[in-house]
Amino acid sequence: MRAILSYDEKPGIQATGNIYPDLSPDEKHPYISRNHDYVRYGTITLLAGIDLVSGAVIHIIREKHRSKEFIEWLKVLDGNYPKNVKITVILDNLKVHTSSETRKYLLT
Repeated sequence: MRAILSYDEKPGIQATGNIYPDLSPDEKHPYISRNHDYVRYGTITLLAGIDLVSGAVIHIIREKHRSKEFIEWLKVLDGNYPKNVKITVILDNLKVHTSSETRKYLLT
């Protein structure tokens, strides 16, 4: 059995919230209104792979995307498939994918 995944990171996703509550519709405005002001709580990084056969998405959300977080995602990936499944992951050339930490994990 085999699994093929396409993987990528999306850094800098803003975590935001509304400052003011939404305004309910009234006689003059038939729709809910929202003020454009917001508060920024920070940013997060989405690390995700999609199984190109089943469509399943395997993801983690972290503050950063270093080798440590990539290895953490690889561990989550390993936990989603039985041991007899060969997993192929399609990656871009980001350094964390070939770092010494990542290679050490993959060789253990």
